[in-house]
Formats: sequence, structure tokens, C-alpha cells
Amino acid sequence: MMRLSLKARTLGITGLTLLFFIPLVTVALENAFSVSLTDSMEEQLRVQNLGLISEFELSEGEILMPGLLFNEALNLPESGTYGFIAMHMLPAWQSDSAVGWTTPPQLNLPPSGKELFERVTLDNGHFFQFSYTAVFEDNGRLFPITFHLLKDARIFDAQVNEFRGNLYLWLGAIVGALILVLVWGLRAALKPVATINTQIQQIESGQRQQIDGHYPDELAALQDRINHLLSSQKQQRSRYRNSLSDLAHALKTPLAVLKGMDDLNDSARAQLQRIENQISRQLKRAVSARDAVHNGGIALTPIIISVIDAMEKVYLDKKLSIHLESHEDLRFYGDQTDVTELIGNLLDNACKAAQQQVAISARQTQHELCIQIEDDGPGVAPEQRQWLLQRGARLDAYGEGQGIGMAIVADLLVAYEGNMDISDSQLGGACFTLRFTTPPQ
Repeated sequence: MMRLSLKARTLGITGLTLLFFIPLVTVALENAFSVSLTDSMEEQLRVQNLGLISEFELSEGEILMPGLLFNEALNLPESGTYGFIAMHMLPAWQSDSAVGWTTPPQLNLPPSGKELFERVTLDNGHFFQFSYTAVFEDNGRLFPITFHLLKDARIFDAQVNEFRGNLYLWLGAIVGALILVLVWGLRAALKPVATINTQIQQIESGQRQQIDGHYPDELAALQDRINHLLSSQKQQRSRYRNSLSDLAHALKTPLAVLKGMDDLNDSARAQLQRIENQISRQLKRAVSARDAVHNGGIALTPIIISVIDAMEKVYLDKKLSIHLESHEDLRFYGDQTDVTELIGNLLDNACKAAQQQVAISARQTQHELCIQIEDDGPGVAPEQRQWLLQRGARLDAYGEGQGIGMAIVADLLVAYEGNMDISDSQLGGACFTLRFTTPPQ
């Protein structure tokens, strides 16, 4: 969940909401329509039942009904509306529409003066039943008469199914429209975030100095903080350069005086020269390492080839086989002297340790540059690998008393925010793997 984008999170939450909300809305609307239609059916049958009662006559204990009823549906066979009259709980009359019924249905009877409405299942199918029991007087006697009306439920069910289909169709269209509006709204809402992200990538690649433009209040504060951080970092780098420059100039004169002394031996002069070279190197690195122009970078493969040529001449007597696996389009985003020194130190160590073979490979993806240097020498013991990765660490014995410049490598890795892994090589010796982040283009 933590790695999902804001757009994916919003769409996911909205999708889950719709997943639960739409079925609930569908059930609620369908039930509301069904209840409304059922109430309408009950009212319709109530009115028709009153019409049936108004046409009823009782004389000498016999039921008298007109040949043609006012309700035309009761006169037409199999019309879907059927009338029945029961006297003393026994069937006494049925409408012409029920001519196809061989036997009167057994229906529930409401008490006198009460009505009954329910859905029933008979041999002929499903029906809505509306019944009312009234008491009539004839020759001083009271007769409980129940009037039944049955309405075929198939028409009702067809209307409910039609409504359900239209409901699904319209809700589906509404959900589709909501998703389209949501995607468009998210794109519009997150456009400032995408703009800030693009400008940050341009800052990383050296194309821009700060985030420009006008943003919503929620992002304006972020813009100000990032710009303030960039400004503070720039000022800090400037103070760092100035401090190093001041230090170099402050040490330059005393070193010159010491080197000019006549009583110094060659060893002391060599150490003073070494101090002066270190000061110059660190000053140059502080100025150039991360401030090198990133646009386009520098071609890496020719640099590696030149370092290999130099190593083959230096170690000509060992007759080493140095194999290179690289592509011409590899780019290093930094200073050419730095990457030459970095590869040169590691390749020099590999050549010192190697018996016969040294291999160097380089590959680059959209996000990372990876360089591997391997040899078939004695390798680096596991307990010494982590110590070697510490900044400023040295391993003065690589094989038989061969020194390596790991301090230089560590400084460059820190300067370029790279990292290095030490493992066993397939050639039998050590494998040094360098990784550098490729800035967005």
C-alpha cells in the first residue's frame, strides 16, 4: 500500500466504495419499486373488489350477479384477473374469466369486516389475492360473504424485471461516467504534483536551480521548503568550497617554505609533495564531484579502454588477459578525472592480485550504472570486506604486500553517492561491483 501512487490509491478506494455502494443502491431502489408496485396492486384490487361488492345481490339465500360485470377483465376468459365469492366459507360463484378453472381455489378467508392482501401460489401459478368479508342480511338471517379477487403475478414480475434491467443499465452508465470524471479530476488535481516532480528531475539533471510556478496552497508550502533547502544546500556547498580554498591557500605558503628548506632530505620532501597533492586533489573533488554538468554525461567506454591500455603496459611482464564487456553508449554523469581515478585504482589492484585474468564489465539501465572488476587472484577475506567499504579504510596487504588506494575509492563513492559491493569472482578472486544512480533525463 505504501508504494501505490496517489492516483492508484484514490481509484482503489473509490472502486471499493462503488463496489459496496452500488449493490446497496440497487437493492434499495429495486425494493422501493417493488413495494410501490405492490401497494399500487393492492389499491387496484381493493377498488375492483368494491366494484364487485357493489354489483352483488343476495335474495332468498341465493347470490345474484349480473351477466356482464362492470370490470371487463372479469368477463374475459383467462384475462389474468379472476373473481370468486364464498358463502359460509364455501365457494358460491366465480367470474367468467375463471371459466378454465376446474375447481375453485382454496383461499384464505379474512374475518368479517376485514380485508386480506397477500401473494399466493396456486396450481395455476402465482397470484396476488385481495379478499374482503362482508355480512349481508336476508330474511332476517345474516350471511358472511367473502369476495375474492386474484391477479396474475406474471405481469407484476415482468414489470419488476424490466425495471431491474433498466436500473442496472443506468447505474452501469452512471458508474462509468463517474470513473471517467474521477480519472479526469485526479489528473487535473495531481497535475501540480507531476509538474513539481518534473522540475525536481530537472534540478537533479542540472537544468534548473529551483522550483518555479504557482501551486495550490497545499503544495505552495512544499515548494517553499524545497526551494529553501536547495538554497541552503547551495550556500553550504559554497561555504565548503570557500573553506577548502582558504585552507589550501593557508597551507600553500607554509608548504612552500618547508619545501624550500635546504636541510630537508628526499623522504621529507616526498612527504611534503604528497601532502600538497592530497590538498589539491581534495579541493578539486569538492568543487567538481557532484556539481559536474549532468546533461548528456561523458562516454565511459573510451575511458575504460584507456585505463586498460595503461595497465597492460604497466603489467606487461605478467602477461595478463584483461577482458572488457561494455557498450559504447554508456555514460558517466560526473567528472572524467574522477571516474578515471576510480576505475584506475580498482583495476590496478585487480592487476596486482591477478594470476592470469582480469575482467571488467559495465552496463547501464534507466536508473543505474553498474561497473564490475574481477580477477583470479587470492580474493578478499569475508571479514575484511565490510571494513574495506568504510570511508578512508585501507588494506595494505592484498596478496603479498601490494598496497591499494581504497581511501581514494571510498572518497569518490561518497562524493558521487555511489556504493560498492565486494564478493567472490567467478574467476576465483575478488569481484568489486560499483553502482551509481543515473539521473533522470
